[in-house]
Amino acid sequence: MTRSFIRYGLLLLCLSFGFIHQMALAKKKQNNNPPTVSSNKPVSQAYLKPYSNSYSSSLNLSGEPLPTPNIIENILKTPSPEVIKPNYSSMRFTIRKGCGTVAQSAETFFKNINVYDNEFIASFDRQVPNFFRGLQSSCLPFAASINTNGQIQAFSILNNEKKDISTTLVTLHRSPNTDGFFVDSQQLGTGFETYLEVTIDLNNLVVYKANNATTSIPPELIWELASLVKELYPQIKPNEQHFARVVYDAGSKNKWAQVISLEILDESQKNILADAFWVERGDLSGGFFSSRGIELEQGFWINPLNYRRISRGVGNASVTKSRQKVVKRENKNVVVTQSYSSYIGHQGIDFAAPPGTPIYAVANGKIVHYGAWAGFGNLVIIEHPGNYKTYYAHLSAYNPELSVGSEVRRGLEIGYVGSTGRSTGPHLHFEIRKNGVYLNPLSSGLELDLWTLRAVDQDQLTKNMVLFSLVTN
Repeated sequence: MTRSFIRYGLLLLCLSFGFIHQMALAKKKQNNNPPTVSSNKPVSQAYLKPYSNSYSSSLNLSGEPLPTPNIIENILKTPSPEVIKPNYSSMRFTIRKGCGTVAQSAETFFKNINVYDNEFIASFDRQVPNFFRGLQSSCLPFAASINTNGQIQAFSILNNEKKDISTTLVTLHRSPNTDGFFVDSQQLGTGFETYLEVTIDLNNLVVYKANNATTSIPPELIWELASLVKELYPQIKPNEQHFARVVYDAGSKNKWAQVISLEILDESQKNILADAFWVERGDLSGGFFSSRGIELEQGFWINPLNYRRISRGVGNASVTKSRQKVVKRENKNVVVTQSYSSYIGHQGIDFAAPPGTPIYAVANGKIVHYGAWAGFGNLVIIEHPGNYKTYYAHLSAYNPELSVGSEVRRGLEIGYVGSTGRSTGPHLHFEIRKNGVYLNPLSSGLELDLWTLRAVDQDQLTKNMVLFSLVTN
């Protein structure tokens, strides 16, 4: 009778595992369907579509992050590591944007907006003749990058504020090798089919209310937005009403969704309190910059955890070790413990956190190592454009949907805090390397192209500023 009972119990256990396995497969199949974007509004009416409730918020387990419901609230409450920001008063250029009064000539228009670079004005007039003639617009949105000598580095302008198929975007970018300018002209109406615009109460976004934020913004973008809000506007007061205006590319089956711009607006929704714009860079990971040209990337690259405390940084550190030794005392063998200290180099940053704390990829990239590696314990290495790699060590477990060769996006949950390998307690050992060389991302003397607005990137920043910013006079 006992044997029959055991057989019956094993049969029930197998059936239970089979049912759970089938449910997991069904969920994975459902989640592998790419998100859909409403196309009810013709592209010809506007290049940006307002959010539609037909957006599917299902996740793609092959690459989309799985944020926890309170992810924004957790990030906002988490103390940030000390980051040494550049001295922006010594920047070699300034970024300006506005909406200029319509004029009959290039010379008059640029004088009205306080641009006095005669070489640039002549080049604009020569390469874009008659741009200012016959315009029917209350103002012309523009953005400019200007160096300390008053010379234009990049300039973008729209021929009207409608931002529809009647709108032309013109950008001039100073050549790095000659005295001339490259010019690019684009008619709006195509290329923005997956771009959506959402305006949401900032408090609803901050507390991540399920009836608002989760239904209007794709879940895979929440981590990125949360980090931006914390960086741009950390002092959020519950009794103040502010709004977040978000423009994002919903992506496709072969393209990640991406936040393009974020603007924090006051109660009237007419004044911009803070903003960030995405700049895509072919040879480097893309990055966020403000309309003042201030970099916002450094915070992302040292932000692999929501809950964190830096317990150890890069450099030499004193390590105390103990060993047991048998000695004779009064003709008896006695075990004694001896302690000694030594200094060892530490390449990386240790983030102390409870076991099982989710770990996120700090930027888009490809997994090149996924498994145990000597003293690192369980280790994930992600390769990023520009010959950069990030290391995530001592993990207790990995995201089971990933493997070597998997493409990951910023904010994807890649593993969980543990204490594997040579570790004295649960923490994440995190490293950034370039060409195999260790970097200290908290160093005041470190300047990386990862979070620097380079001259070659300024034309795209000015483009995105005039395309995706709220038009204000």
